[in-house]
Amino acid sequence: MSNIVEQDENLILCVDESWSDDYAIGIRGWIVSKKGSLEQVEICVGNTCVPITSWHPRPDIAIALPQYYNEKCGFVVHLNRTAQHNATFFVKVPGGTSSKTIAFAGSRPPEPDRNIFPEGGGIHGEFMQLVNDKHLKVLEIGSRIVSPGTVSHRQLLSGAASYTGFDYYPDANTDVVGDAHKLSQYFPDRRFDAVFSMSVLEHLAMPWVAAMEINKVLEIGGFTFHHTHFSWPSHEIPWDFWRFTDEGLKALFTPALGFEVIKAAFHEPMRLHFDYLRPSQERFPLTPVFGGVVILAKKVAEINCDKFRWDVTLEDVLIPGSHYPKPNT
Repeated sequence: MSNIVEQDENLILCVDESWSDDYAIGIRGWIVSKKGSLEQVEICVGNTCVPITSWHPRPDIAIALPQYYNEKCGFVVHLNRTAQHNATFFVKVPGGTSSKTIAFAGSRPPEPDRNIFPEGGGIHGEFMQLVNDKHLKVLEIGSRIVSPGTVSHRQLLSGAASYTGFDYYPDANTDVVGDAHKLSQYFPDRRFDAVFSMSVLEHLAMPWVAAMEINKVLEIGGFTFHHTHFSWPSHEIPWDFWRFTDEGLKALFTPALGFEVIKAAFHEPMRLHFDYLRPSQERFPLTPVFGGVVILAKKVAEINCDKFRWDVTLEDVLIPGSHYPKPNT
């Protein structure tokens, strides 16, 4: 669905696109008032109502309707709902045909078995509490503020003894600019009590090298936390290289590299389905899948640099001219 526009003497409303499944409806669009600013907007589908609490500018509307434009006009919302279905079964039987129609509400798949898939959503909070309570010196890999509305961990880790932001590109939240594959080269005489990253490991061409570098800049007894993706759409192309399981992260922050894993787990449960049905995969959407995976580990020993060497550079691994997408300027 695209560009459905409705207006009257008070409002102009446009739905740019919408999407849905059995469990939710998404709507993206914009709305402006002809009589002043919008005080409150609520969207209802059946008995489900959601207020719009997050707005974003729409420069295209500023050009098209400058007389009504307000920066708080663009929106994207997600409304939970359960769809109702009617299904009719036509059955040939001796002597004729019989049919039965049943009505049923779509139901959500069962929750993942937490004995097999422990919930990892609280591990990030545990790490932040460690940093704040113990007043640790912390380094964030990937400190640049990329997504609108994102809050810097510099603010969230106010109890830290110090916060150092490290990123491939500069911004106001980044103290040191560089390549995580060479992390220790930027801090030759400095060690940290904690090193962490949020949605970064998947963008590193050689995450095993980054794990070795993290060991080099951590104090013994220091903590490292990382959030990355198990299943997620490609992003920051072309430098989107990897997806991880909890066992994969354990292998990355292995005792062989001087780490002791405290916790590793999936979180952000989701479901996958094929756009086109595949024989024998009818129950595929019932399989537990997760958007995120996290690990919290402790450095217990220095890395043995004679045993673990990797002399291949980033330039050797990637095709000529490949680069991480540059920030919009």
